Amino acid sequence: GRCSGRSPTPDDAKGNFSGKETTGNKWGSTFLRQQLCRLYHWLSFRLMLVAVFMTPRIQRFSSTRGMIFDSTLFQDERDEQTRTKLKASTETERESGVDLQCVPRHIAVIMDGNRRYGKSKYGNATRGHWDGSKTLTEFTKWCIAEGVQVLTVYAFSTENWDRDPAEVSALMAIFCKYCDELRVEAIQRGIRLRLLATDEDKIPEHVRTGIDRMVLETEHCDKFTMNICLSYGARGEIVNACKSIATDVHSGKLEVDGVDENALQKRMLTGHCCDPDIIVRTSGEERLSNFLLWQAAYSELFFLKKQWPELQKKDLLEVIRTFAHGRKRRYGK
Repeated sequence: GRCSGRSPTPDDAKGNFSGKETTGNKWGSTFLRQQLCRLYHWLSFRLMLVAVFMTPRIQRFSSTRGMIFDSTLFQDERDEQTRTKLKASTETERESGVDLQCVPRHIAVIMDGNRRYGKSKYGNATRGHWDGSKTLTEFTKWCIAEGVQVLTVYAFSTENWDRDPAEVSALMAIFCKYCDELRVEAIQRGIRLRLLATDEDKIPEHVRTGIDRMVLETEHCDKFTMNICLSYGARGEIVNACKSIATDVHSGKLEVDGVDENALQKRMLTGHCCDPDIIVRTSGEERLSNFLLWQAAYSELFFLKKQWPELQKKDLLEVIRTFAHGRKRRYGK
């Protein structure tokens, strides 16, 4: 802006505003106006810089407000609790009484109800996710104890990116924080960790780095496999498999007559393991929500009323016993 106008004369103090400047203060008034103009421009420039450099920081603070206000999520005490649960030998005995040949080889889980549990118990959805991660630790131990070979968990769908940015940031922070913990304990227990993602580009770089290390350093483990579905959608998985087949046909690597179910199965993210014998969903919802649609063709479905963090070993034992003694898969025969 431009500073304009005139300076008051000594007569103004007497209530006589003449509109004229005396010779004695003309130079001083001009100098004062110049200094005020310089101060105005200096402040304007500094405020502009503050706006430019602080806006991204404010946005990042806002996007993470859900995890900042609840600092207890990242206390050392909780770290130690997780380490203790991972290493504990409790509830690692076989209790189902089911013959090993009848135990499901592959269990897939839709871990639903974390938010509702957190809001109900703590008034905080994020803490529900935290408790859910502890339940996953326990559930993995139960599966290993019962002789299950593969566990696939629906951790974060492609649709979940549309949730409140604060919740997404909190989830990514929780996952990233425990990548190293899971990696170390998985190596000790012989658990191979795999990432199943259909849209990896959306995974934040710091989370991706932790996942890559976790996957790489457990490649040699062969006692148990955990598939972590992160940024995953079953429709996207099928589309990607079809694109792969189309590319191979176009390049001459695959004949059209060679396109069959087996060709598609090999291109699924679960090509390294069998299809799930059981799919469990908690929270009382009874749908698959874009989870393993191809692989679920002959899976036995179990819908449990409990929220995921409320799950206990007896719930898994009941599912395994029902599968072994009460469900008969005939595969159309």
